[in-house]
Amino acid sequence: MTNQDILFDCPACGKSLVVDVSAEGMIVDCPQCRTNVIVPPRSASRSEPPASVTRAAPSKEDAKLAEEARSGAIDIPAQKRLAVLAGQLKEIQAQRSEVTGRIAARLNDVNRDLVMLARLETSQQQILSEWNQLVEKVSTDSHADDVDASKPVVIGASVDKGSRTRIPVGE
Repeated sequence: MTNQDILFDCPACGKSLVVDVSAEGMIVDCPQCRTNVIVPPRSASRSEPPASVTRAAPSKEDAKLAEEARSGAIDIPAQKRLAVLAGQLKEIQAQRSEVTGRIAARLNDVNRDLVMLARLETSQQQILSEWNQLVEKVSTDSHADDVDASKPVVIGASVDKGSRTRIPVGE
């Protein structure tokens, strides 16, 4: 694995996948379960520690200083202000990475549902096609078995050389 690779897990089967960074945001097939998977942004992949680890929560003192500096109540040294701003930027980047990762996971879920919907649609079309073929066959078979409509059909009797023979029913 190089610095130009994205490491992530298939959301369907959990297989660990590695792709080149150029595939970021693209849809790839998981080689294990064949599910379409959206490659997450590099910042949301497993190659970096989780956002909760990288998140630098500003101390209460830094937050107070930042608020006072914004309001103009105090004049803090530029170096201290830069440190506060760097911490805030780091927090924002961590939150963006977290949100981007959640979006990628949701897109994977939506994509998986779209694949399932397409499979269901295909199955439905196959079933309807078979249904129509069977209806046509049953309709054709029933017409072939029809007795000549010009001759009367006698139920419960047998016709033999023009004479009728009674067949006992239910005795």
